[in-house]
Amino acid sequence: MSRKSYPVRIPRYAAGIRAQESRTGAGRSWWAKEWARRLEAMGLRGRLGRGKNYAVSGQVVSMEISGNRVLAQVQGTRPEPYAVTVTFRQPEGETRSRIVAALRGEPMLVARLLADDLPTEVEKIFRETGCDLFPGGKLGPGKYDMTTACSCPDYANPCKHSAAALLILGEEIARRPATLVELRGIALEEFYDED
Repeated sequence: MSRKSYPVRIPRYAAGIRAQESRTGAGRSWWAKEWARRLEAMGLRGRLGRGKNYAVSGQVVSMEISGNRVLAQVQGTRPEPYAVTVTFRQPEGETRSRIVAALRGEPMLVARLLADDLPTEVEKIFRETGCDLFPGGKLGPGKYDMTTACSCPDYANPCKHSAAALLILGEEIARRPATLVELRGIALEEFYDED
């Protein structure tokens, strides 16, 4: 059996967002570790490793978080960066109402989120309603609560460009864990006093 060989392709230089935590892993919060564990559990295998190389070397040239979507540009081997979209499922109807009511009933949890801390109770509130706070939950055969898309020609999804974007997103979540709640469609402004 002969093995098919592929040419080594080196991505173009990009002075983008450089991952810091992915490089060392030192001093990570429980939620940053859980994010990394969930990505590894998604079965990305070699693509996660290549995505780490892209994230550390600054190949993610831009990232924007808008509602439940993350839009990123990742520089690969082609002249134009690839467009990556990550979409998170948002709880709807009664599920969303239960999450919001539970958070409103625990103002200290919201205060800690505003102070860039993620109490484990917040994850528990989401889990008890059937909507996982972290990615990787299954909604049925082959359906996940987070989807990725990339404009690259790679047949695999998520590809290394998506993996790089997810790793950079993980660093944003490590710094500001409220991002996880907002990606699920619940803005912290909903809990501000209107006095």
